[in-house]
Amino acid sequence: MSDGIYEDVSESERMNTDRMEMIVEFYEGEEYVRDHDFRTETNTHQPLQRTESVCVKIRSSRAAAVCLVLLCVLLLTAVIVLCVTFTLERRQFISKNENLQMSLGKLDGWIYYQSSLYFISSEKRNWAESRRYCTERGADLIIINDREEQEFVKNSFDGFWIGLTDSDVEGRWKWVDGSTLTSE
Repeated sequence: MSDGIYEDVSESERMNTDRMEMIVEFYEGEEYVRDHDFRTETNTHQPLQRTESVCVKIRSSRAAAVCLVLLCVLLLTAVIVLCVTFTLERRQFISKNENLQMSLGKLDGWIYYQSSLYFISSEKRNWAESRRYCTERGADLIIINDREEQEFVKNSFDGFWIGLTDSDVEGRWKWVDGSTLTSE
């Protein structure tokens, strides 16, 4: 029994020494395999005997390659579309920015603070004339909404009129937008 085991080992060693390298070339439509023995430098052509598993592997490899190519094309298309879209949006943004800068240049004398624009005329007017001057330009006198805005106006301008009046009822103060005065 032990002889059989040792015989298999020596047979295995003999098989290892007799190994030969083979190059297998696949040609479309060809049904032959080309073997090349590098020790003897001989070439042989033998008929290729394909089994079902080899054909299935080739088909699945082709399907995987086709899927990979399709995914690459899809990815490339998405990148191109995104680049074009980004470029168009960027141009629109730059155009809008330039238009805003030009418009801002036309607002000479105006001061922007907390989403409001303030303008102080260099001409001295009374309250009624100042209000009419503002309304003719689509604006009105200042309505102060909080302590922070009050401090900003007080520190930024020397003399100004605010939009607070008691012209309807003496002693009852209202802002020019009709809201009542609240004290904090």
